[in-house]
Formats: sequence, C-alpha cells, structure tokens
Amino acid sequence: MSAPHLGDGAQSTGEESISSRIARLARMREALDGEDRKVLLADAVGERLAHLWRTGGRDDATAMGRRPTHVRVRTGFIYARPGDTHEPVVPRLLRTQGLQLRLELLLLFDAQFRYGTSTAVRNPRNIVRRADDTYPGWRELALTDVRPAGNKGRGGRPPRSTAMLRQRQITEALAGIENLHLVRIPRQPGGNRRYRDFQLLSEVSSSEAPDYTVPAKGIRIPREFFTSLWVWVLSDAEIATYLMLLTMRAHRRRRHEQGGVFVTSGSREEIFGLHRATWRSADMLYRLRLVDRLPSIGRNFRTGKIGDPGQHGKDARKPVVRYKINDAALQSNALSTAWQVLTDPTEKDLIRRDRGPLAEQAPDSLIDAM
Repeated sequence: MSAPHLGDGAQSTGEESISSRIARLARMREALDGEDRKVLLADAVGERLAHLWRTGGRDDATAMGRRPTHVRVRTGFIYARPGDTHEPVVPRLLRTQGLQLRLELLLLFDAQFRYGTSTAVRNPRNIVRRADDTYPGWRELALTDVRPAGNKGRGGRPPRSTAMLRQRQITEALAGIENLHLVRIPRQPGGNRRYRDFQLLSEVSSSEAPDYTVPAKGIRIPREFFTSLWVWVLSDAEIATYLMLLTMRAHRRRRHEQGGVFVTSGSREEIFGLHRATWRSADMLYRLRLVDRLPSIGRNFRTGKIGDPGQHGKDARKPVVRYKINDAALQSNALSTAWQVLTDPTEKDLIRRDRGPLAEQAPDSLIDAM
C-alpha cells in the first residue's frame, strides 16, 4: 500500500517539555469561569460535558438523554484504506495550530449525544451564550489554555480577557476546520463568517462535503474521554496515537486482550499517516495509565532502545512493542491525574515508568525490597 500524500507542511508532534506542560496544566487548573469568576473553569466544563451526556445538553433538561457509551468515528477520519486517494483527516489536523483536532472531536461528541444515526445534525449553540440561549455556548464546553499578554494589549489597548481569548481560539479553529471541509460556515453580505450558523460536515473530509450524520458503526471512543476532560488535557499527538491504538484494538481485539497490539513503522506512516515523533507520545499515554506498554525482550523498557547491535540493521527484524488500552483509566479526572503524575509521582508511578506495569502491580512488600 502506498503512503498517503502528506503535503509539504511539517506534521506537528505536539511534544513539549515537562516543565512547559506543567505550566500549561497549572494555568488550566487555575482558570476561572463565569462573570463572578468564582468557579474553576475545569470543574464547570466537566459538569457541562457530563450534563450533555446525561440529557442532551439543554439547560433545563433533566430527563435521561441518549447516553451512548461511545462516540463513533468513521474510519476515514483516522486511517486510509487500500485504494483511498487522500490521506486520513487526523494527520492533516496535526499540521494545524490551535484547537482544530480537539474542537472537531467535541463537535462529534455533541452531535452524537443529541441525535440518533442517519439524522441530519444541526448546531444549537452560539460561540458565546446569549441571554435567550437554552444551550451553553461552545466556549463553555472548552477547557483551553490561554496566556494573556501582560497588562496591555497591542498598541496600548486593554488586554483581552481569558474568556475573549478562548472565544478567539474557537472561532479560529472553526475557520481552520472549514478549510478541511469539516464544517461549512455561511457568510454575511460583507464576507464575514456567521459562526453561529455553521453546519457540521462528514468527519472524513470529503470534497463533496456531505452534511454530518451520526454513523451506525466506526472506531469507538469511550465517552469518558470527553467527560473526564482527556480531550483537553492530552496533546494533539497523544490524541492521534490514542486513536491509532483504539483502531488497532478494534481490528485485533483478541490479540489485544491476549498480549497487546503493535504498530509497525510502515503501517504507522502509510495507513495512519503519523510520523515517528508523533508515535513517541505513546510514552505519555503510558505514564498517564491510558495504555499499558508491555515489556519487549531485547529492548530497554525505559528507553525503548535495542540492546543487540545486530538488530540495528535496516533489514533486521526488531522486537516489537505491544500496548493494551486501559478503558478504566479514563474514569479518572484527566487534569488531576496528569498533575499528580508529573508533579508529585508516587513510588508506583516511578516504578511503572522505569520498570513496567508488571513491576508496578507487585505487592508493596516486594516493591519495598526492590
């Protein structure tokens, strides 16, 4: 199978230093919501997403909504099938800057908890809630990192508030995914976009740009990926790698349960369109317990390096690294989990990082003796 064309732009890896990531998490933990600025944004977003899952999202809704356990994504969003003439959507979103990948996933989450399969989906939300709106605005569903620039804006103007900056992030992301035929945004007579009236299009980014309908089948993303805020805490590269591993599990479920699944470099590049740098993000998924990385004979567990010099050749058969997805880990709050693992790791966190999940699961008395 030939590799999908990746274009001239470099694929963003989403990699950042640990110190930068901790600073970003700190801003997200401290961000405030609402006019009175008394509620943590992370708590408010989590509550709204959970309400959307429970009821469909209308402010006054109390009855049980659709409550699907998973968000289904059409396969063309994640990977290319033999004979496909264009690359999947995820690597194209990785080459963008901003919220495009996460916002697209949020749009699919919102649609599937309000509509059944094969039903035309309509957007009921403004970017920013108006007084008579009955649904939260998109800004109220997004936990994003913003950094206001000092005490003054450009040209001495007052600086934008964090709420205004989040609004701008969302509108810029909508404009970005419109360029990929994922939404259609009507124009005003003067040419300005009417963001309120955007139409969600198929997530496979077809040039025919059909309106989005909820698929009856596809790769399944657990709903906790959204309601526990993982979609906002993980980097784009980590999300792409997680979706790839979800796909491998869907196609190799028995192998996944028995001994984990692996992705060869050829499949990663040719089918999923992901670079090696993006694949390195699997290490953070492992540290956060979303996946287990299983020990591989011949590889150093911590570094992944191969010890036998004879296996470094181009044609040498290298030991593969297998992974198993931990759905239960999605139940934990993403922001709290990432903060704890990166800023105050427990002894078991460190053993997991250095020696693997089997060592972590050893009894405490055995760990003490190590």
